[in-house]
Amino acid sequence: MTPPKTQLTYVTDTYCIWCWAFGDSLREFARRNEERLSVEVLPAGMLVGERVVPVGEKPRVLEGAGRVTELTGAQFGEGFREAVQDGKTVLDSTVSAVAFWAAMEQAPERALDIAHALQKAWYVDGADLHQPEALANVARELGLNVEQFLDAVADPAMLAQAENGFERRKTLPVKGYPTLLVHMPDGPKRIGGATATPEKLEADFEAVLRGEEIAEEEE
Repeated sequence: MTPPKTQLTYVTDTYCIWCWAFGDSLREFARRNEERLSVEVLPAGMLVGERVVPVGEKPRVLEGAGRVTELTGAQFGEGFREAVQDGKTVLDSTVSAVAFWAAMEQAPERALDIAHALQKAWYVDGADLHQPEALANVARELGLNVEQFLDAVADPAMLAQAENGFERRKTLPVKGYPTLLVHMPDGPKRIGGATATPEKLEADFEAVLRGEEIAEEEE
């Protein structure tokens, strides 16, 4: 009999720059362990309410990107740099979360790929996810039915799902992003961190399964 998969929750946000850095390591870790774990992705709602502003109002974005590259090797595209310098693109986590859940309607088994594609749209292409064509490009990259995806984005049920996810995030032990939680009988345990390699994630995961405490990574 095949043992049940261990459940993990990845709390992230399209506009979390450290989540962009962490994404490749997480996807590789998940690929290596696909037979024994299942990863749920939960968009966090990092930029909502008063935090929804044009990127030009955020301090030192490009300097921060340089630091992320220095520490993790994560790359940023020219489109991203141009959008930051232009300063007009409004970063709204509700918009990106709605797009995430709309894509999940077609490909629920590809949550990590969907999260990556949305982040790539911003951190590589500098795309404005308020624009239907930018969303359509994300759908095409994922191989989704574009018309069906855009219809789902406009469905009020997707907004409700995004907002419900933001509320659920508040019930989890999340101090910042990215957060990767392993669900254990005595509660969720955090592993890894923004600069964690696949090997570090694997070591932390094995330690949690053995019941050991994991020192939280400094970011």
